[in-house]
Amino acid sequence: MALNDFDYIKGKIRRVTGRPSINQLTDADLIDYINSFLVYDFPLHTRLIYNRQVYSMQLVPRVGVYSIASIKNEYSNFEPPAYIDGLPIQYSQNEQSFYSLYPRLKYSVNWATGSGIAGPYAGSYSYTPITPTTVVISAVDAGGNSLLALDDGVGSFTDQLGAPIVGSTINYLTGAVAGITFTNVIPVGNKIYMSANNYILGKPFTVLYFNNSFHFYPFPDRAYTFDIVAYPNLAATTASGGSLFPDLNQWADTIALGTSLKIFTDNLDLDSYAKVQPLFNEAKRLAERRTLKQLSNQRASTIYDDGLSYPSGWYGYPYQ
Repeated sequence: MALNDFDYIKGKIRRVTGRPSINQLTDADLIDYINSFLVYDFPLHTRLIYNRQVYSMQLVPRVGVYSIASIKNEYSNFEPPAYIDGLPIQYSQNEQSFYSLYPRLKYSVNWATGSGIAGPYAGSYSYTPITPTTVVISAVDAGGNSLLALDDGVGSFTDQLGAPIVGSTINYLTGAVAGITFTNVIPVGNKIYMSANNYILGKPFTVLYFNNSFHFYPFPDRAYTFDIVAYPNLAATTASGGSLFPDLNQWADTIALGTSLKIFTDNLDLDSYAKVQPLFNEAKRLAERRTLKQLSNQRASTIYDDGLSYPSGWYGYPYQ
């Protein structure tokens, strides 16, 4: 039996936890424990250089925000360096500093005037192109109640209650808006305001990672390829009798001991937990030794090294 064989891992867990019989711990429950450690704990315990990979994303024209919520469980971390079409760009995880440099300005205009009806109203907005989902058209009825029309990001509007405004349209490129019908009458002469964010087109030279999304500035003017370093999570397994990690054998003991700690936790066996934890820490250090040795071959990068990670020093802009 190979030392990274899945059955070896299960056997070691049974020996360490004192549960050799399936009557004490079924195989199904044991596999669930192993997968729980593999998927949720192991990627955070270890950061192996051999587990690093490049995550690539295709940017499309006029779209500046890309959600990764659908793959957030596939990766534990994203980190610089980041690239656009192979050239390095600035990377930030601090939305305050990012938007201090590249603010999301919202311009408000007197878009139309009430004519004694609820609608439809039409008009235009000159600060284009418009960022989808940022448009707000507002008015006040005779009772002083605020009435809103909010764009849904795909070319139409909803009212302040979230109901679709039938027939409403917006052209994010030209700023033309039509078919806005409010939920109440707008008195004659009452102003109707429209506000929205606009954006700048160009080759992105900076990216913000925030709220499970990548935010680029400026918005892409054409298709680009975005690359960034990523650490993938391990996938759950139901394997038996085969090699679980054929490339890194020393993970087996780390996984077995870490899974044992989860079993002790669920059974409130704190004495056994305290005895096994040092063994787990030692196995983890051994599993990380190859990464530490690999990293020791090269000095840590600084902004003064070669200009690759920070193309123009502290405040310069990357290559355009």
